[in-house]
Amino acid sequence: MYKIKNYFKDVNNILTFIFLLLLSITGFILRVRNLGYLSFWGDDGHTFIGTISILKHGFPKLPSGNILWHGIFDYYIKALPVLIFGTKEFSFRIVSVLSGVGTAIIAYFTGKEIANKYVGFLSAAIITFSTWYIQFSREARYYSDFQFFFTLSFLFFYLGFVRDRKPFRILAAVFMVLTPLDHGVGIMLIFLFLALIFLKGRKFFKKEIIIPMAVVVFLDILQVINQVFFWKVGRSFYVRGTGTKALIMAYLKLPDPFYFKIINIMFPKMFYVFIAGIFVFIIFIIFLTIRKKSDTNDLYLNENIVKWGVVRWPFNLFFIYFTFVIIAVSLSLGQMYGQQRYIYFLMPIFILCFSYIIYLVSSTIGKFLIKLIKNKHEDKKEDKQENKQIKGFFISTTIVFIILSIFLTNGINLSEAWKLAYKKHNEKVNIMYSISNSWDTHWDAATGGKYVAEHMKPDDIVITTDIYNSPPYTGKVNYWLWTGNLVSWAPYHNEGNKVVDDTYGVEVLRSLMAFINILNENTEKNIWVLTNKSLYTKDHVDPSIRQLLDKCSQNLVLIGKDDVSRLYYFPKTSDNQRISLEKVFNPRNENIIKMQGKNSVNFDFSNESAQKYLIYGFSNVEKGYGTWAVGDTSVMFLNVGDLISDYEFVIKAKPLDNKKERQKLMFFVNGYKVGDFDFTQTDYLSSFSFKVSKDKLKPGVNDIVFKYKYSTEPKELNISNDARELSVLFKDMQISTK
Repeated sequence: MYKIKNYFKDVNNILTFIFLLLLSITGFILRVRNLGYLSFWGDDGHTFIGTISILKHGFPKLPSGNILWHGIFDYYIKALPVLIFGTKEFSFRIVSVLSGVGTAIIAYFTGKEIANKYVGFLSAAIITFSTWYIQFSREARYYSDFQFFFTLSFLFFYLGFVRDRKPFRILAAVFMVLTPLDHGVGIMLIFLFLALIFLKGRKFFKKEIIIPMAVVVFLDILQVINQVFFWKVGRSFYVRGTGTKALIMAYLKLPDPFYFKIINIMFPKMFYVFIAGIFVFIIFIIFLTIRKKSDTNDLYLNENIVKWGVVRWPFNLFFIYFTFVIIAVSLSLGQMYGQQRYIYFLMPIFILCFSYIIYLVSSTIGKFLIKLIKNKHEDKKEDKQENKQIKGFFISTTIVFIILSIFLTNGINLSEAWKLAYKKHNEKVNIMYSISNSWDTHWDAATGGKYVAEHMKPDDIVITTDIYNSPPYTGKVNYWLWTGNLVSWAPYHNEGNKVVDDTYGVEVLRSLMAFINILNENTEKNIWVLTNKSLYTKDHVDPSIRQLLDKCSQNLVLIGKDDVSRLYYFPKTSDNQRISLEKVFNPRNENIIKMQGKNSVNFDFSNESAQKYLIYGFSNVEKGYGTWAVGDTSVMFLNVGDLISDYEFVIKAKPLDNKKERQKLMFFVNGYKVGDFDFTQTDYLSSFSFKVSKDKLKPGVNDIVFKYKYSTEPKELNISNDARELSVLFKDMQISTK
């Protein structure tokens, strides 16, 4: 209490406190307004389920049974506001708001310690008002929180290991271990020790440095081992291929200049100052080396001057530049795809570099101006002149500093920052400030999801294209509709003959027919289908699925506030099929096998003319050999005309033996299961037949469907380099009336 009273006896301290208080209040208001309006989006669903799982189990055990280690520290922090306010969007975002304001305050103290209050004030102001920082401080994900803990760790490291303050060494070690638990990239804080060697030299190897460093390194290594070998969900990037070589190559990749390019695009003037700062640093070294009696105190800087023989150089300026560059370069080594969000946590260090250079230039100009004034008033008395020079220096430096800051700072637009809180779902998002540069709208997962939660019955089926953000609103999910094959994102795995989502453990519908099968095989249940912009992104969902849903306009319940997200409802029905395959595929007359009044038709799968009849789930005809079925379902159409009778289908085929299980072929006509056949594990053709009673047929066109137990790539079996998902090879099929 005594120290606090003494602190506020100083007018400068009072002014500093008021400035920081005003920044905090302003920053909080800019970030917290209308915080719960927009729905969860992006990877918010991971934050939701991770936090809810902690409240349920004490640790983030997902419905799939996997442990969500990614961001675990952040989930524990967010658990408290969720307990207080409930599972609302506001509850998951308020921590980001507080972290955003906190980062601005930490930036002030870091700038003050690294250089002086000028640098601290400018750094705090930029973070408070910059649109990008405000936008990310309104997200449920960890971006703002990670930035806060990273900056805090940096400050504690400087105070503890550079300034040799023991309590801060302990705090630095603790937060250097906790920060990677917010995001794995936090392990890069270890590079701070590498920079410290340049300052300490041989003194670096003292126990007060080596012991905490060893603890941090050891615990970081454990975290890396856990991530590489034990994470089943939430990996930061994905390994292409299998084996040790693929794993190593995922981490060892030539640096990519993307992060420097994106900063140049987003903050061009600040980037130019940052680059110019490298030359300023060199000039600073020359100045300190030539003028031996000069001290950084002359420029009112809290610098640590390092002496290497006759060379003298400023460690603090080197320290912030080294930290930013070495981590930015290291970020580009892994198997990642360039997104500006990956560099967001490091940006306070960039701002410190920018602010420091602005001050150096301003103080140099200030010194020059004072020297000019001194030359014009040489007749003045020395003592009075010195006081005037000091006051003049601060006045001129402050004026120049403010002018340069205003004209060289990018990213601050108060009008845009104020409007962020009132951005609607159907308004365009600035992709530079978006959490992904491919998302230009904040989609609406809430409207459809809440409607389902209010109207669904316990045994209803919920299908969604947004596996992360639908469940927080619906409370359940049964299937994830996703046909994409993104290299950088594949949060699912194989379980037997199914593809299963890593988070909720539900089946992933990987094809048009898989989706249709769920609709047609569950006619006794109501089915809800939630879609988002993925439905209109061919890399996410097969366009044929969108075309199918467009034909089901009578099942459309509502369109979300983003004008893109949709909810479809398929009520239970007594019909054998909800969706007619003829309606789905719209086969032309030449694509349909015709009986043409005949009692028998022989269909040769090895004849190239057969290709036009193979509607879905078949590869190309291999002349003289046959046709492989690909995937788990194949479709053909048969026109029996008015000849309604009992039919027999005699088929010759063989499976691709996966050496693990016996292949099964199931045969359907117009949605009715006629029968199935278990292949023996052999390379020889099998002949088998199915009898179809006339009550399963209808006049005109009928759909013929083959389903398979499994499909396998020959490449996986080391048979060939064929990467097709093959199931059964068809040779011929004879269709005849009884």
